[in-house]
Amino acid sequence: MIGVAPASPVSSGSATARRWTFALGALVLAALLPGPGAAQTYPAKPITLVVPFAPGGPTDASARAIAQALGPRLGQQMVVENRAGGGGTVGPMAVVRAAPDGYTLLWAGTSSLAMGPALYPKLAYDPIKSFTPISQAVRSPHVLVGRGDLPAKTLPDLIALVKSQPGKLTYGSAGTGSSTHLTGELFESTFGVDLLHIGYSGVAPALNDLLGKQIDLLFDAVSTLRPHIRSGALVPYGITGQNRSPMLPEVPTIAEMLHKPFDAYSWFGLVAPAGTPPDIVAKLTRELSATLADPTVRGQLEAAGFEVLGTTSEEFAQSISSELKKWTAVVQRTGIKNE
Repeated sequence: MIGVAPASPVSSGSATARRWTFALGALVLAALLPGPGAAQTYPAKPITLVVPFAPGGPTDASARAIAQALGPRLGQQMVVENRAGGGGTVGPMAVVRAAPDGYTLLWAGTSSLAMGPALYPKLAYDPIKSFTPISQAVRSPHVLVGRGDLPAKTLPDLIALVKSQPGKLTYGSAGTGSSTHLTGELFESTFGVDLLHIGYSGVAPALNDLLGKQIDLLFDAVSTLRPHIRSGALVPYGITGQNRSPMLPEVPTIAEMLHKPFDAYSWFGLVAPAGTPPDIVAKLTRELSATLADPTVRGQLEAAGFEVLGTTSEEFAQSISSELKKWTAVVQRTGIKNE
């Protein structure tokens, strides 16, 4: 008779220890990773909304309007934290380093996710891989204006004037690589004209020089330039959006006047760190959409010159990719290099 030896106490103990170690590891992992029902308890504490620009500007104002209305819908306070610098590329790093739990969000825009990455190739974040898009909330077109004494009073006349004097007419911007600069570069390449760029340390001094007839042209927000257009100090040539602006309904779009596709927007939306649970992203998208549908919130944003969007996460992801491709091409064409 062949007997079966009893299991060794040592091997049995080792197997038991391994099972306990595996089970404990699984419990720890489960505790660290938000489960499928994370959105049921989210949010359980205040949410930080990082704005990559200084307080007081239109970017900050739009973020605060959203935060003030979205917070109560989520049942928690949304705390706006301004982290300016690097043309809108400093703030995103705070979000990239944060836990992907929905408690640190970025009010992301054209500068942070489309222009900045093209201008600063050594950025420590990837606009596509480092974030989870939630929703593109708003966008705002520019308007191209000229000083009041320019002989050209329509956009076709302006194009003819510029082509008759290549490299002579000037346009100001908020600085090299700013949205107002790159919009001008896109305009030049799209319509085959040659303008002389003059960079300033912000839009305000550029506008002052335009009003003082020191420069000829400027691209900037409709809300900023409308009073000077209404007073007759500046000539409006066209809106850079796909549609006319409700703030200047009498001014055609550039595409409408020149019969060629052209659009350039400053846009903003919510993104979270990559890896944020899908149910939390879905909840934020849903509540932001409801917030933007509120007549009071929508009215505030539209009065500031914004077009209210409220896209899905997937639509926002596609928009970021498209915008990044467009502005990267502009930067490469102009040869702008920032470190």
